Amino acid sequence: MAVGDSRTLRRAVLLWSGLGILLLVAAAGAFGAVQRAYYSPSGFVEAFVASIAAHRVPDALAMPGAAPTSSALEAAGLPSGASRELLRSDILPSIRDVAVASDTTGADGVHTVVVHARADGRAVSASFQVRQSGSALGLLPTWSFASTPLGVARVTVAHADTFTVGRHTVAPRAASPDQPAAAFSVSADYLVLPLAPLELSHSSHYVHAAPVTALAEPGHVTETVVDAQPTSEFTLAVQKQVDDFLDDCAKQKVLQPAGCPFGVEIDDRVQGDPEWSMVTYPVVRLRAGDTGWVTDDMVGVAHIDVTVQSLFDGTVSRRSDDAPFSMRLSNVTIRPDGSLAIVVAQGP
Repeated sequence: MAVGDSRTLRRAVLLWSGLGILLLVAAAGAFGAVQRAYYSPSGFVEAFVASIAAHRVPDALAMPGAAPTSSALEAAGLPSGASRELLRSDILPSIRDVAVASDTTGADGVHTVVVHARADGRAVSASFQVRQSGSALGLLPTWSFASTPLGVARVTVAHADTFTVGRHTVAPRAASPDQPAAAFSVSADYLVLPLAPLELSHSSHYVHAAPVTALAEPGHVTETVVDAQPTSEFTLAVQKQVDDFLDDCAKQKVLQPAGCPFGVEIDDRVQGDPEWSMVTYPVVRLRAGDTGWVTDDMVGVAHIDVTVQSLFDGTVSRRSDDAPFSMRLSNVTIRPDGSLAIVVAQGP
């Protein structure tokens, strides 16, 4: 073989050897990238969160260890009967900027993966427990959640019986039917997805609750209260019924109208029928009681016109007096048909 041919062969061998090394390095890098992206604890959690961010709830719950089985919930110390009604795609917020903040390994081999994100512009974070469940091709580790990635929102609707999330109206009584039928407040446990705060509210003709956020860390229970308060329409409706009640009292032509908060005592002899009229109606201000809406003492003024004859000297005179009084409502409830049931307190 000629000297030139020998040099050409050496250069070709070196070239192909270099290319082979580069290919091996690239393959190793690609293998490492695949392992980090799909076969690492962080990659496993990122895939789970990506499904939630894409509003693919069934895909997220299908990942190993994510399904909210009764045994998984009990193992995490969560109520096994928690409702799944809020595990739905159409109520999820917009989740962006997902990033793994840390991945630490415990003595038992369980990884704790912390993820930060933004949900509808709000900063959120969650901590996930992940363990190795096996391997693929004998080389790539596979992973599973070591404990449920879901949390529980314990939602209490105070002074109403439903709450709204997205376009859906949810009734806690349906998720927890053992509550008393006349309960003034109702509550139930709901499974919720991590990093996905839900806005809960209530709005009806008579009561309204400002929006509140339900967000639970994986494996934890958080308390959320939807606090419904009277609307102006509610107060006006109660005020009208109180006014009508007092007007009916004023129609009674006696000194002490029966079942009414006002009346007078006169020692002289009454001639003819007393005439009552209302001067000032009490102003209704509702507040929540134990079993319904109540008021504190309300002050009003009635007026009586009556002819009396003195028992001392027999003279006849016309009395025209104001009669201040106080009253309170001990229970105001909204019936299923939307009408009001009002109880006027008797006695002090």
